[in-house]
Amino acid sequence: MLESIKITNLALISKSSVQFKEGFNVLTGETGAGKSLIVDALLFLTGIRADKTLIKSGEEFARVEGVFSVDTNNHTLNDILSSVDIENEGTIIVSRYFSVSGKNECRLNGEIVTLNILRKVASCILDIFGQNDSQILLDSKNHLSLLDEIIGESLVDDKAKLSENLDKLHGINSQIKELGGLDKDRENNIKLIQFEIDEIDNANLYDGEEEELKSKLTVMQNSEKIYGSLNQSIEVLDGEYNVSNILKTAINTLSSIEQYDDNVSKEKDRIYSIKYELDDIVSDLNSMINNLSYSQEELDMLQDRLSDIKDLERKYGNTIADILAHKLELEDRLDVLLNADEKLLELKSEKNRILKEIFEICTSLRNIRKAEFGAFSERLVAELKKLGMKNASFALSFENDIDLDTIEKDVDENGADRIEFLFSANLGVEPRSLTKIISGGEISRFMLAFKSLQTCGQAKTCIFDEIDTGIGGEIGRVVGQKICEISRNNQVICITHLAQIASFGDHNLKIEKTEDSGSTITRVKPLDVEEKVYEIARMIGDSANDTAISHAKEIIAQANKFKVLN
Repeated sequence: MLESIKITNLALISKSSVQFKEGFNVLTGETGAGKSLIVDALLFLTGIRADKTLIKSGEEFARVEGVFSVDTNNHTLNDILSSVDIENEGTIIVSRYFSVSGKNECRLNGEIVTLNILRKVASCILDIFGQNDSQILLDSKNHLSLLDEIIGESLVDDKAKLSENLDKLHGINSQIKELGGLDKDRENNIKLIQFEIDEIDNANLYDGEEEELKSKLTVMQNSEKIYGSLNQSIEVLDGEYNVSNILKTAINTLSSIEQYDDNVSKEKDRIYSIKYELDDIVSDLNSMINNLSYSQEELDMLQDRLSDIKDLERKYGNTIADILAHKLELEDRLDVLLNADEKLLELKSEKNRILKEIFEICTSLRNIRKAEFGAFSERLVAELKKLGMKNASFALSFENDIDLDTIEKDVDENGADRIEFLFSANLGVEPRSLTKIISGGEISRFMLAFKSLQTCGQAKTCIFDEIDTGIGGEIGRVVGQKICEISRNNQVICITHLAQIASFGDHNLKIEKTEDSGSTITRVKPLDVEEKVYEIARMIGDSANDTAISHAKEIIAQANKFKVLN
């Protein structure tokens, strides 16, 4: 049960603390007063994706805190709490903080937890049905999960077996994929790997080739500039006015005086060494000139070869070394594939065995759904009749066959069934696709009937956000009675605009919007017995009108009588 909720800086609410009680809590108020903000606050606690627009204008953060009393023997809840070292002592304080900077903090009993844990805990203690939830029913893709929520217990064992076998199937498929697949797939994989090996072999690559090609290409593309520089260098070193002749002159001059000083002879020999080195350099430069050539054909060949190497690098690696390493891996892979026949036969046999077991489990799940649906349908139709749909009929259509040949393609964690709910509200009319024929007023009552069965036996706080859309008058009173019945076993918090529903409230609260210092503020006010009369009179027409007040007292009296007698 939700005991209280504290809201800070959420939309129009600056600060508000709301106390709730057991039974039927009703929230009412003028249109636009912010009735759904309480639901928004509770949704925020369930871990929905936070949006900065939730934060009150001009504030830096929003915070919501809910205090829940819970069953200490709720094993599902206890398992979730124990996973984060929190003990269920009968009270859980759930809080969530969100700032404009995007900081998101979730706590359980003061301990920081992940958003995922918050969501799991919220699913155990809250069940929220809003105006948009009817869209879930109007999409046939959701019908299987809705049905399974009702008959879930009888499906648990088969779903557990199915999950185990799907894991095995996934493992076997992974092994088969590693061995190239089965039959045609394996043949194609072998051909592809062989093609890639041949493509690399035919390229005749060697490590370092790319760098050599780039070097040659650079020289050839700059041959004219290189020739000019080499030629100019030779002319400076060994031309008419060159370094070589200058060195000769120096040698001759020193030779004429070496007889007088042994040191002169040493220096002359050093100059000889320089001249010999210079002559060797000139010879090498001349060789470079002689070897320098430019051929457009050779240039094209170099560019084409580099382009081919780049294509291979895009396919098999960033460098030639990577490509050659990849080729070795391909050869190892090909060897495995060519010698995997025996292993593949074992895997294929095991896969067929598992698929047969999955087929049998899916058939069992279908049979359980068929058997359970009959009783569920009777209960649902009985609820619909209580809600004024006296001629309602409800059926189930299986949209596909369960076939061993296609089971792998059709199966998921819920089995292989594709179902659709069929519905008729009129006598003598065969049930047809619910999503196509149900009206707005009927969908609200249908979902209420569905929820009343869904919550049966569950100790949750049920939130109904304007479930009365599209209904009024006598049907509104009947809907109020049904929500009142739900509140006998579950705490209910209901936002409504119908006086007929509000009259059944055990604890009525009014949402008021006021202006203070230039800003709009939403407050929640608990109503006493007299204030409840005036609020319901307002909903009927006019709280100052004696007729409306008298009518309000009358429908409250009728609601109280229903609660006593039922």
